[in-house]
Amino acid sequence: MSSIILEGVLFGLLLAVMIGPVFFALIQNSIEKGMKAGVIMALGIAIADVSYILLMYFSVKLFRNNPTVSVVFGAVGGLIMLLTGVYSFLKKNYKIESDVKTTKKGVLKQFIKGFVLNGINPFVLMYWLGVMTLVTVKNHYSHTEIISFFSAIIGTLLITDVTKVALAQRLRNFITVKRLKIMNRVVGVALILFSFRLFYFAYEHFESNMFQ
Repeated sequence: MSSIILEGVLFGLLLAVMIGPVFFALIQNSIEKGMKAGVIMALGIAIADVSYILLMYFSVKLFRNNPTVSVVFGAVGGLIMLLTGVYSFLKKNYKIESDVKTTKKGVLKQFIKGFVLNGINPFVLMYWLGVMTLVTVKNHYSHTEIISFFSAIIGTLLITDVTKVALAQRLRNFITVKRLKIMNRVVGVALILFSFRLFYFAYEHFESNMFQ
């Protein structure tokens, strides 16, 4: 069992070091709104991962045999990411808050932000599809071993995300409104580029599906 947990930790670290739109958004949100906002957003990201894991567990064959699902996720996810990137690039009003407001609405907003941004990324879905296929088809893990394996992955991801948030706080003293504006534009460009990648992902799957 310890080897399975260790393998889960390694898979979690692999996903944690991948530089993607969620990484940029988490760092940006932590600097702009404070550590509490970053931690809440990290929880939203983790719940999105858990949702995908459960989805993959009960429907591996459905997603593996229906490339149309990948096309839809790629197109819709790319559009949402493109609009988010354009908004971040064109944003004009900036302020550095000491921390996110502790109202239920403020907490819910940060949680949804993390959940949606991670949830719309089809590469996350495909990652969990690959991992779930590995443990259920190749390694033939038992139900208990699957729970231990994915608990180790999610735990690792959550710990590393909170660590990113804590490290981002050290940058707050060096961030001015002007630098924040530059950072938002960089994040916007990154999101736009990622959206193009998702559009290409959708096109590639659509083309391969059409000519099969």
